[in-house]
Amino acid sequence: MMNAVCVLIILVGSINGQLLAPNSHQNVISRTSGNLLRNITGTQIYKDTIVTSPLDASLPIRMFYRGFREVYSRLLGETGQRDSGDSFQRHVAPSKAFPCPLDGFRSPTPPESVHQLRPGDIDIIAAVGDSLTTATAANSRALWEVMVENRGVSWSIGGQGTWRTHLTLPNIIKEFNPHLFGYSLSDSYNVHRKAQFNVAENIATTSDMPYNAKKLVRRMRLDSRVNMTHHWKILTYMIGGNDFCSDVCYQTNATQWINEMQEKYLIESLRYLRDNLPRTLVNLVPSPLISLSFSMDRVQTPFSCSLTRPIECSCLFGPSYSRDRKLFRSLERKFVKIMERVSFLAELHTKDFTVVYQPFFKDASVFYRGSKQPDMNLMSIDCVHLSQKGHAVSANGLWNNMMEPVGQKSSGFTPLFQDFKCPTTQKPFIFTNANS
Repeated sequence: MMNAVCVLIILVGSINGQLLAPNSHQNVISRTSGNLLRNITGTQIYKDTIVTSPLDASLPIRMFYRGFREVYSRLLGETGQRDSGDSFQRHVAPSKAFPCPLDGFRSPTPPESVHQLRPGDIDIIAAVGDSLTTATAANSRALWEVMVENRGVSWSIGGQGTWRTHLTLPNIIKEFNPHLFGYSLSDSYNVHRKAQFNVAENIATTSDMPYNAKKLVRRMRLDSRVNMTHHWKILTYMIGGNDFCSDVCYQTNATQWINEMQEKYLIESLRYLRDNLPRTLVNLVPSPLISLSFSMDRVQTPFSCSLTRPIECSCLFGPSYSRDRKLFRSLERKFVKIMERVSFLAELHTKDFTVVYQPFFKDASVFYRGSKQPDMNLMSIDCVHLSQKGHAVSANGLWNNMMEPVGQKSSGFTPLFQDFKCPTTQKPFIFTNANS
């Protein structure tokens, strides 16, 4: 989001010293052609992907961007090591036991069916998505830190610390299987080893998910620890926020086709995962970004948010486009329904692969379920990303959904650990469409 804007401002003037030559179809977007200045500043007609600039086709610019981020992160240091403050999870005392019983929730031998998967059977954890999965700005205390990706604390894929200090899905599953691997270790970018199987990337939209899926599979195949046909994997797939926060308003007539294209790319990426990642359960999660943004309409947000939101979420908060924010919201609600419907497609369910729609983010709000008082400590300093506390609350919600049967899953946030569900001897499996 914001990091791309900064780099675009620096680089708008040149690619190898000159603007790209105009395309013969002046209003058509392409990754490899088109006028750079027009693609950045004007609205375009959809062609082969939802993208407003061919910057990603330029190797020099990609290398410059990577170098810029490296210098930036090294200057600021690892903000992810912070662990105290109002926007951080309150630590759980060593004397307090893990909320769930642990015995009996790893199968004596690996199960053959994804529908008989116990929490301890998970060997590998992975994630695809955008900046809410990279945990961008989670530990930021100043606006100049909002480009740091605190992947180690990410709700779905961070493995920094333990559940006592950083409640995340990996830190929960590690209690059942200490040999779990794939989770992000600490602050890192996609290209760093510490990111491991978190291949999420800032600014990603649904159109990027086929590439994201291929990148994940390739990374796993290159990792000597991974036995594709033996290890059971859990993959959390969360996307959609940037489609409506920073993209739909820049594309010509996007409101007429964006939901159709989202469904196309969603299915394409899930098919690829089905064909290339055996023994995998996919948590399909709607993005909370738009719901959280609308929930803050009832809140007096900090001044810092007035500076960042028009840049990071210009479709909802930019002066040129915010008049259509209710339309964008309705399209986002349609995509949430599309995600749920796609999760039931028969072709996406086999003996060793399944997709489960987890709706806890669907009605995400800075107001806890049933509460009239907001908790702005769930949000980072930019009011766009989640704080470390927000990531912990999100992990609690995802875990609860995994322990709830399809058709009976909860949505919205609850205070951390107030409602923490557990497997039972009668129902020991992670719930899927088939075993609910």
